[in-house]
Amino acid sequence: MSLTVAHSFPVWLPQTQTWLYNQVRFLPSEVRSHILCKELQHPEQFQLPDIHSLCGPSSRLTRLSTRLFRHMDYHLFVRHKCHRLVPEVLHSHFGPVGWKNDRVMRLFPSTRLGGMKHVVTFYGQDVDHLPKVDPAWRKRYVQMFERVDMVLCEGTFMAAKVQALGCPEDRIRVHHLGVDLDTIAFEPRTRKHGEPFRVLMAAAFRPKKGFLYGLKALEQVAGEFEVEVTLVGDAIDDPASLREKQLIREFLERSPLGGRVTLTGFLTAEKLHAKARGHHIYLAPSVTAEDGDSEGGAPVSLIEMAAGGMPVVSSRHCDIPEVVRHGHSGLLAEERDVDGLASCLKQLMSDPETWQVMTRNARQHIEAQYNALTQGENLYNIYKMI
Repeated sequence: MSLTVAHSFPVWLPQTQTWLYNQVRFLPSEVRSHILCKELQHPEQFQLPDIHSLCGPSSRLTRLSTRLFRHMDYHLFVRHKCHRLVPEVLHSHFGPVGWKNDRVMRLFPSTRLGGMKHVVTFYGQDVDHLPKVDPAWRKRYVQMFERVDMVLCEGTFMAAKVQALGCPEDRIRVHHLGVDLDTIAFEPRTRKHGEPFRVLMAAAFRPKKGFLYGLKALEQVAGEFEVEVTLVGDAIDDPASLREKQLIREFLERSPLGGRVTLTGFLTAEKLHAKARGHHIYLAPSVTAEDGDSEGGAPVSLIEMAAGGMPVVSSRHCDIPEVVRHGHSGLLAEERDVDGLASCLKQLMSDPETWQVMTRNARQHIEAQYNALTQGENLYNIYKMI
């Protein structure tokens, strides 16, 4: 059964959202996907056959347009493209995108789109943060939930959050994000005698990533073990992110750990994986930020690093425990628990012999639940059933 699906992304595609690229490109050949976006970023990295852009490459003009029209010009563009393409499914990525698309479709109805189904996927910030900082979104989501055909969530924790926002349970479906396992070789980490323990953290500098808690835990660990730390990432164009970068820099300037930390800035996915191969442990100490921002599901980078054979330490946050099973495929501490994170790191460093079993368990779990190829087929089946 062939399907035409219109995927709505205001921006295609920030480097921090490679997981969205995989979600589309691993759909089976029966699906013809059209990307509907307002602006293009990094088109050389995220090539697909049918990309329709309202404004083309990101520029000052597109940013000014967004401030003036709040993306309404883009959502009218989505309606126009759907009217011409007549897709069986409109897949809105992120909750606010879904509400705005739904609103435009109602304000400007088309008999050609009477049979089009609407799927909305939530990813994290749209679940907790947005309704907290702007309560109007709670009412807007309820309006959308009354009409949407299916709401997808990364895991059961996020699904419960979406249900609490007012979505009927029978319209919610858990759909794990997939990673490209064909490009992630399984290389169980080993450590040579006398070699420092090299720890990697990678993400945009945002409070929810918990980097400061991770660095404080590593500061404790560095009193007992020789460690080297790499931070891959940087601030994004957001005040909270810029503040987080400043706090990280201030911590490193006054901490004895600072001399053992290397900051690389953002890396492409390919360069990140190459960098990861030279590290022993991946640390992802995610938290719910004070403004409600959270992972929602689980960081895709965590899934990828675990799949590649790196033992991971993370937190009991959102859907991370569905990816990392404590003591079986990694180690978990409570959110903001610096001592707990340090204890997990020390446990791994004290007994590297456990890495082999732990990383093998992680790979098997990810192959079963987070394989992008399998998840592409699953998404196709979801489209067919609605």
